[in-house]
Amino acid sequence: MIQIKLKDGSVKEYQEGMTVLDIANDISKGLARVAMAGEVNGTTVDIRNEINQDSSLNILTFGDEAGKHAFWHTSSHILAQAVKRLFPEAKLAIGPAIDNGFYYDFDVDKPFSTEDLEAIEKEMVKIVKENLEITKFDLPRDEAIRYMEEKGESYKIELIEDLPEDETISFYSQGDFTDLCAGPHIVSTGAVKAIKLLNVAGAYWRGSEKNKMLQRIYGVTFPKKSELKE
Repeated sequence: MIQIKLKDGSVKEYQEGMTVLDIANDISKGLARVAMAGEVNGTTVDIRNEINQDSSLNILTFGDEAGKHAFWHTSSHILAQAVKRLFPEAKLAIGPAIDNGFYYDFDVDKPFSTEDLEAIEKEMVKIVKENLEITKFDLPRDEAIRYMEEKGESYKIELIEDLPEDETISFYSQGDFTDLCAGPHIVSTGAVKAIKLLNVAGAYWRGSEKNKMLQRIYGVTFPKKSELKE
């Protein structure tokens, strides 16, 4: 029997391991719809994370800082997926959530124009409408490097090579797009209801002027259109 202590002090009991999303669903379907990630024993985890022992759990929504970050991190993947659809030759660098949205760095032959940004934003809206389920899988380091070699993603290979030898590497997929990523991510692309790409800037790979200048696209997204207006 596994005991899960919730934020309000109540305790749920389960016969076997449950994911954060399973528990959110058990509490209420409404909560599961807005759940972005979980906080298990004080650590932020992916919503697909399975809890197999007595733990304290806080279900994180967009109202929580870490929930917001999971939402924006997923949005950065939607941005990268849109760019790869429109510019298949673009190489992916990194795409984190930041305090007021997200960005993604790309290696492309020529800088993105205002028209490119508009096209990318439209493609992001399409990806949201496709409501693609986001799934996670792990690979051993050698297989992860091979996987990224097949995709021609040299920046990702460099990131993997910097990880410890015995590290298991995680990836997240949504439809035709897969990215190297530690997460956390939300359940599907459909939760993103409002998208605005803000601007493009140059950014050196890994912040060093000895490295190549990449194109960094900044954006912000929300689960409600009214929040973007605000």
